[in-house]
This record gives sequence, structure tokens and C-alpha cells, in this order.
Amino acid sequence: MSIKLKGKPQSPEGSRVPTDLLPKAIRYEAARATVFERQGKPDHASECLKLKRFYQRRAMEECSDPGPT
Repeated sequence: MSIKLKGKPQSPEGSRVPTDLLPKAIRYEAARATVFERQGKPDHASECLKLKRFYQRRAMEECSDPGPT
């Protein structure tokens, strides 16, 4: 995993990923959830999906173009 994705240990969960890496983080968490589901670990998979949804919300908020004002 990239050092940029690790962030500071004191950072709140989900806020460690820089905005420019959100698309990669979304794909990464989706892939992890799939692996955990296949391994029979639904708790781990649900945590990954929770982070994926959080990253998707952040991407929508931070990456959207507000348009001219």
C-alpha cells in the first residue's frame, strides 16, 4: 500500500486518503470486501464496504465542480 494511503495514525478513520487517491481507495476497499466475503468473513467485508461508502461520499463532496459563482 502506498505511504500516502497510510496517513497519520492519529487521523480519523476514512480521512487518511488524499483527495487525489480516493478513486483508487474506493476500488481497493471494494476488492477487499469481495475477498473477505469469499473467505467467509462478513464482518471484515462490511467494514470495507463502510469505508468504500465513506470514500464515495467524500469523492462526491470534494471532487464535484461547484460551477461559476
